[in-house]
Amino acid sequence: MRNILIYDLNKKDTEHFTSDFGLFLRRKLDKPFKALCNIFTGANIIRCHSQRSLTDEAYFQNLDISRVPISSYQLKKGKNNIVLERYPQLERGESYIFVCNHTCPEDIETVLNVIDRNAWLVLGSIETLHYDPEMYLLWLNGMIPFDILNQEERKALLSKMERVIKKNSILIFPEGSHNYHPNKIVNNLFDGPVNLARKTGKEIVLITLIRDGENHVSYIDVGNPINVSGLKININDYFPGADQNEKYLVKSISAYLRDWMATAAYHIIVRHFDVIQRDAYPDIETEMREANIRDAFAKLNWRHDVFEAEYLVKRTEEDKAYEEVVRTLSGLRLSMKMLKCAPLDSKEYVQKLIDLQNKDVAGSMRAHWLSENGGTG
Repeated sequence: MRNILIYDLNKKDTEHFTSDFGLFLRRKLDKPFKALCNIFTGANIIRCHSQRSLTDEAYFQNLDISRVPISSYQLKKGKNNIVLERYPQLERGESYIFVCNHTCPEDIETVLNVIDRNAWLVLGSIETLHYDPEMYLLWLNGMIPFDILNQEERKALLSKMERVIKKNSILIFPEGSHNYHPNKIVNNLFDGPVNLARKTGKEIVLITLIRDGENHVSYIDVGNPINVSGLKININDYFPGADQNEKYLVKSISAYLRDWMATAAYHIIVRHFDVIQRDAYPDIETEMREANIRDAFAKLNWRHDVFEAEYLVKRTEEDKAYEEVVRTLSGLRLSMKMLKCAPLDSKEYVQKLIDLQNKDVAGSMRAHWLSENGGTG
């Protein structure tokens, strides 16, 4: 059954997707709402005593990366255990742009449980808005849904965030979808948070979450607020030879934020997860991908083939060029004479194409969905 009242919230314009009173009410009632949210989601939040006075760089430089036994934490069986490793001293009454990596189906509710003020969720999943009953709880918190495949709704998103950020905070997952890529600790980020920060002067707070599904615990690192206007960014560090203009400055700042999130993710992983031996698996990438797919389908009730939208990620110009080269060369049909005379062998590119197809999360999700539904869409 489709969610009544809120199913078309993404189609409301900037003036009508919420009201000034709605913004005020959510801001004032955030504490009791969070208390209820903690209860409904079974949250057991374990707050570590980190040094708030340290800069992010000093924190990671001084952090002991020795393995931390899970017994070090007072985990509760059957609870949504959350180890909050670090949380900064944020200015009272100020609004921030909270930027989080997208790792698992539980990450939204988990992060909302630990943010110390009202933060409106930017939601790019229309399928979830239409059919997931939990959306009513997110509506009570405050959310800005939009159709990620609709150009007009994408353009309207910035003005909606601008309206909210004046008094209420924003929570956004700029990876676009859950990161199931085997080679990227954090996916490339869309530029929305940076554009919003540069236009409004609001600071960005990076949140990094890594979920240990086996032990039912999430590890979260929340960094210090970042004023993007004060960053000393060398565009050529990220885009060698690029023009020194606004477009590449924004992209460079997004890449800078992505690197800090990856740094935090690495420090969580190395301290809380066992090392996996690649030679212990016949095909480690396939096994990990299929495990993630099974986990997603167990927790998310997909009704339609919406995977292109749900698992849309940012592809850089370099990504697109590489994919075009691979697809072109893998499709070559060379004569025996050409194979003898030229050093070109398309077999390598056929293997690269298969690798690209395997790394296509949306395609893998669709294949699993079709297999579960008897091959029908």
